[in-house]
Amino acid sequence: MTTAPTVLVLGGGSTGCGVARDLAMRGFDVTLVEKGNLTHGTTGRMHGLLHSGGRYAVSDKASARECIQENRVLRRIASHCVELTGGLFVQKEEDDDAYFEEKLQGCRDCNIPAEVLSGSEVRELEPYLAKDVKRAIRVPDGAVDPFRLCVANAASAERHGARIETHSEVTDVL
Repeated sequence: MTTAPTVLVLGGGSTGCGVARDLAMRGFDVTLVEKGNLTHGTTGRMHGLLHSGGRYAVSDKASARECIQENRVLRRIASHCVELTGGLFVQKEEDDDAYFEEKLQGCRDCNIPAEVLSGSEVRELEPYLAKDVKRAIRVPDGAVDPFRLCVANAASAERHGARIETHSEVTDVL
């Protein structure tokens, strides 16, 4: 005899697998259903960029803080799914010093590690950068492998008692 799950998660992408894992770890009876393979939908088409939040540090500090917090969590709990690529905000000779300083201060205000590199230092890292790059801000951007992350979350959810049902399309909810 089977019992109805306490929680039914529809979709085996980043959100669904993460929710299933979290709830299973909290002791809920969880079943996740996905009409295809894990990452079948949007997650399988994502760019994979793990933002540091630096791009939002001036215009949207709340988002910047959220990004760096998520970045740190993913690097801590799923380091095998994250490649630490780093990110650069470059300033060319004709660019405004004030904006560079505002970007740097914004990163620091949001607790985003930000290192200033000279033009020669940044070209050592990226030799094909333009010769007129004056300096750069290096931030801890990365790339996440969404398939590995979903599979790891689904496997962890299963270890905590969840059922993961792929190739199980939901056609009706009663």
